[in-house]
Amino acid sequence: MEKRENNHIETESEADAKKNKIRSSDLKAHAKPMDSTQVLQGEEADQTLNEAFGQESKLDTALKISLGLGSDDEMASTEEAKPVSRLKSVLNFLLTLAICIVLALLFTRFVMQRNTVVGQSMEPTLIASDELFVEKLSHIWNDYDRTELVTARTDGQTDDGKPVVIIKRLIGLPGDKITIEEGEVYINGVELEEPYLSDDVKTNAPTNSSFEVTLGEDEYFLMGDNRADSYDSRHFGPVNEEDLVGRVWIRFYPFDRFGKP
Repeated sequence: MEKRENNHIETESEADAKKNKIRSSDLKAHAKPMDSTQVLQGEEADQTLNEAFGQESKLDTALKISLGLGSDDEMASTEEAKPVSRLKSVLNFLLTLAICIVLALLFTRFVMQRNTVVGQSMEPTLIASDELFVEKLSHIWNDYDRTELVTARTDGQTDDGKPVVIIKRLIGLPGDKITIEEGEVYINGVELEEPYLSDDVKTNAPTNSSFEVTLGEDEYFLMGDNRADSYDSRHFGPVNEEDLVGRVWIRFYPFDRFGKP
C-alpha cells in the first residue's frame, strides 16, 4: 500500500512539472523582445503628446516657449510680437492720458474751477490766499440769488492778457433800482439787510454823495464786503449776466476755515 501511494505521488509531481514546462514555453513563445528606454524629442514628442492628450493647449505652448523648448518659428514669432505689444501699451497709455486731460479741461471749463482770493475787498468774509471752488453749472436752471457770492469777468486784463476775474457779493438783480444814501443800500426803496457785515460798516457812494442806478434785464450789481476798500459796481458799473462765471461753492483752504463762506 505504501509503495502504491508513493508512486501515485510521484506521478502527480511529474504531471505538475510538465504543466509548468508548458507554461514556461508558452511565455517564451508569446514574449516580445524588450527595447531599451528611449527619449522622444522635437516633433516626434509633440506628435506623441497630441495623440495621447489631444491638441496642445495655449498654456502648454506658453510654458514651452518660456522654457526655451519651442520651435525656432514659434520663438521667432514671439520675438516679433513683443515690440508690437509694447507699442500698443504705449499707445493705450497716451490715449488714456489724452482722454483724462480733455475731461479735466471740460470739467474746469463748464462745471467747476478753483479760484484763489487776491486782495482785501471781501474781508472779513474772504481773505487773501483763501482757496475756493466755484461751480459754474447750476445757474442754468437756478437763477442767481441776492447776497450770494459770485465770480465775474471784468474789462480788466492780467499781465498775460487774460480777463480779470473778481469775487464779489451779488447785491442787485435784473430790474432793481439800487440806491446808496447815507451809508446804506436800498433796493427798490427798501433798505437792504446785510447780516454778513459788521454794524459799523458803511457803504459809501464813489463820490461820497447819493448814488442811484437801475439795472437792465440782464444786469447785476456787485459789491465787496469791505465796502471802504472794494473796487466794484459802484465804480465800473453793472455786470452783464454773460460775464458772471459762477457761484462760490466752498472754501477748501485753509482747513481751519473750511466750509461755505
